[in-house]
Amino acid sequence: MAELRRIFVPPEDFRGDRLLLAGERLRHVRTVLRLGPGDECSVTDGAGAEYRVMIEQLGKETGRAAILQRTEPQREPGLVTWLALAVPKGDRFAFVLEKAVELGVSGVIPVLSRRTVRAPRAEAAASARWRRIVEGAVAQSGRTRVPAMRSPTPLEALLGDRNLPGLRILLWEQASAGLRGLIEGCAPPPAVLVAVGPEGGWSPEEAQQAQAAGFLPARLGPRILRTDTAAIAALALLQHRWGDLG
Repeated sequence: MAELRRIFVPPEDFRGDRLLLAGERLRHVRTVLRLGPGDECSVTDGAGAEYRVMIEQLGKETGRAAILQRTEPQREPGLVTWLALAVPKGDRFAFVLEKAVELGVSGVIPVLSRRTVRAPRAEAAASARWRRIVEGAVAQSGRTRVPAMRSPTPLEALLGDRNLPGLRILLWEQASAGLRGLIEGCAPPPAVLVAVGPEGGWSPEEAQQAQAAGFLPARLGPRILRTDTAAIAALALLQHRWGDLG
């Protein structure tokens, strides 16, 4: 039996044993997945549940699907990971966001640092697009929970946040310790945050401020990686060491 296509639908669109489809989700089902009445697909509500549904009707403005089965598969990693990424220029943030969700990230914080190049697109429009990317990656990867997506945050505000995980890692090319050596020397934490700088890296002042705020500096080997490569590599290493990757 072929694997069912997956989509994300928020909890508020569930109506008892039926599912409401409208707007972007209706368009996705009809024109991207090319599903029609009688076809089945898999739906996650982003809150831990997964549903097998059958399309009943696809109208111009709304559609409806019948819920056939509800399960709660365990596909979320035991390690809680947060990615604090200085927003890179162009579309790299969207790329990292998608791959971070696939790797099991629990939350993402876009960071505005001294060397951040602010995108011309309005923040509200960017945030809405980022949410759609997260939801799409959740569905594609088979996850059942939607990672948290913070609003763009100045680095100073991030460093002063008392609710961050106890283990906080700052990727910095001038660090003396490597990330692998750092995590091999630590006991498995319940949660970890990794902060990745912008093109050009963190400034020396920012690195000093982060260390004063309890961040542990680490580098990813002798080569200089792009910010998007560094973020993905760091999350993969953390999930391999303490999570469920590999």
